[in-house]
Amino acid sequence: MAVTIHRRSTWAVHVPDTSTGADLIADRAATVYWDYEFPYRAAQEAIVAQAGMGPLNSGREWTPWKGGVFIHHRGLVPRILNDEDDCRRDIAEVWAKEYIEDFDDIEYNFLVCPHGHVYEGRGLQRGEANSPGYIRESGYGDVGRNTGYYSICGLLWSTQQPTSAMKKSIRDLIWHLRTAVPDNRKAGDAIYPHSKNNPGTDCPGNLTSYAKTGSDIDPGMPAPSAPAQLDVISRSQWNARPPRQVVKVPYGQRVGFAVHYSAGNKYQTVRAIQNYHMDSNGWDDIGYNFLVDWQGRIYEGRGWTNLGAHVAGYNTSHIGVCFIGVDGDATTEAKNAIRSLYHAANERTGRTLNATYHSALAPTQCPGAELRLWVVNGMSGSTLPIGDSESGTPGMGETGVRSVIAQQRAVNGLGHTPPLDEDGVFGPLTGAGVKWLQTKVGTDPDGLWGPATEAAYVAYIGRGGGGGGVATIRSVSAQQRAVNGLGYTPALATDGIFGPLTETGVKWLQSKVGTAPDGMWGPDTERAYADHTGSPNFSGGGVTTIRAVRAQQRAVNGLGHTPPLDEDGVFGPLTEAGVKWLQGKVGAAADGMWGPATEAAYTAYSDGERLPVDGEFGPATITATQRAIGVTADGEWGPASRRALQQHLNTWAGAELVVDGDIGTATVEAMQRHLNKMTGAGLLVDGDWGTGTTKALQTALNQGRF
Repeated sequence: MAVTIHRRSTWAVHVPDTSTGADLIADRAATVYWDYEFPYRAAQEAIVAQAGMGPLNSGREWTPWKGGVFIHHRGLVPRILNDEDDCRRDIAEVWAKEYIEDFDDIEYNFLVCPHGHVYEGRGLQRGEANSPGYIRESGYGDVGRNTGYYSICGLLWSTQQPTSAMKKSIRDLIWHLRTAVPDNRKAGDAIYPHSKNNPGTDCPGNLTSYAKTGSDIDPGMPAPSAPAQLDVISRSQWNARPPRQVVKVPYGQRVGFAVHYSAGNKYQTVRAIQNYHMDSNGWDDIGYNFLVDWQGRIYEGRGWTNLGAHVAGYNTSHIGVCFIGVDGDATTEAKNAIRSLYHAANERTGRTLNATYHSALAPTQCPGAELRLWVVNGMSGSTLPIGDSESGTPGMGETGVRSVIAQQRAVNGLGHTPPLDEDGVFGPLTGAGVKWLQTKVGTDPDGLWGPATEAAYVAYIGRGGGGGGVATIRSVSAQQRAVNGLGYTPALATDGIFGPLTETGVKWLQSKVGTAPDGMWGPDTERAYADHTGSPNFSGGGVTTIRAVRAQQRAVNGLGHTPPLDEDGVFGPLTEAGVKWLQGKVGAAADGMWGPATEAAYTAYSDGERLPVDGEFGPATITATQRAIGVTADGEWGPASRRALQQHLNTWAGAELVVDGDIGTATVEAMQRHLNKMTGAGLLVDGDWGTGTTKALQTALNQGRF
């Protein structure tokens, strides 16, 4: 069932041939490349390069092994695709439309044409085509439609029938996703039509009857086999919040390895544990160095070399590993993963660490009787090699900014010789290539593609042979305001247009703040300006390496801000106020700057419940509460749900309630205290579950902080 996946570059070259792509290029020529000798040509080259650059890591939670795939079609208005150029033009049109609509990229992971060719969209990175909502999966609870499923689009329309070649290629692609990709990208066994639990669409049309397990496009699941190694799920893959502070610990100071359990239900997310640790406990990050779920999957917490917060007095000396679940939940696979982490820790530190558990170091029940006995008896089981996570450790390549394959394509695009293999594997050659690129674009050659490298790279390719002014640090209008703010005369017009006067002004500012006067506002200029003014978090800029101003404006409007912001890409007082409003809504510090913390909070909110904060404890809010407390999400507030709420408050709020299902004053007071601590709700702790308490609960559920 081998499958050939055609790279994005095969369809990206056709973007100028589409009506939407031509409009996009014309707009870019007029607004960005207007001062070039050939503006349209420059814009066309940039747009084609951007479309073909490779799928970017969205930094959002991505767990396709929990779900599987959704099947889509192209829609209602039929189009005849006579040959492969027609198919590629059609995909290019999809990309251009979705780029303009601010999805930043094509939404599908893969697209399959009537002739049986498979094309890369977002590839193995998370897609966004499956619509919001959840699907209940055995063994995992409710799985987000985009969080846990690939999206595969057949290039056909409602009145058209899928060809045999298309069906065979979809089948081969699903087999590929189940067997031939890294474990933390493998697809689960589910196959669904886009219309499942989604009454607003009949997608995928005539593919619907095939979009199910056991159909002609289902290749079956591979026979179970022991993995060759255990991969670590990176922080970006579980959508971690950025830490407030990081303290490094040399391996030489490590002498122990402590086993914990989360004491919550085994379906709780790592992000939920992190929220509790940061919001309720006030810690800088999730407390553990690593976490392990009941299937033996390993999640990166603080990582190998960062100070944890898992046992007071032992955080420097001990690496802390947490099993996600309660006493009795730990499976053989989970124990093997913990044992493998222990042996990996011994290899990294060059010594045999003392294997222990939380209650041997502090008065607690953690990690429960079963895991405690298992550790005492020597942690029996199998040991497998531990692969490195894709983000936290230098040398692993993927940083949440750009996937490994996208880095390789960027390196090749700047003329590296010999060209790197674009295989998504971050080995020594790719590391050397990234360092070469970093040197070329003028940033620290450390081999890690982080925000500074992304900013420098985008600035480098964006300015071509000269000028341009658009960096990913600060919008043009913000640069103009900064220049004027330092006393430049005559004052620049703050019109967002980077012309010769603005370039001269930026060079003047750069000389004034003590950095190279090259006219490009990149990371070095931003740091120098911040040092000069004493204000590292500027309020007039709006552009970060995370999200452009227009994208911020659309995000604010998408959450219902009134009146809607003008989506003009200009960061003025109204946009700043709108960003602060959004930050308050999603649970980030309302400073008006869209940085990593805001992005993490916004993406978690977008993937979350999206409840109306109306104070009504109806079926939707009950279902969301049930998901948070780990019981069947059926919308019925019965005795099992009430007992689960009490147990949840005992575990996460130290409530010490009697778990009897009686939601009396003590239970409500405990919940009100918990909501105040987790979200700053400001509730009066009076034991009265009224509209205000329900609104605070809805806010916490929306933010994933209950």
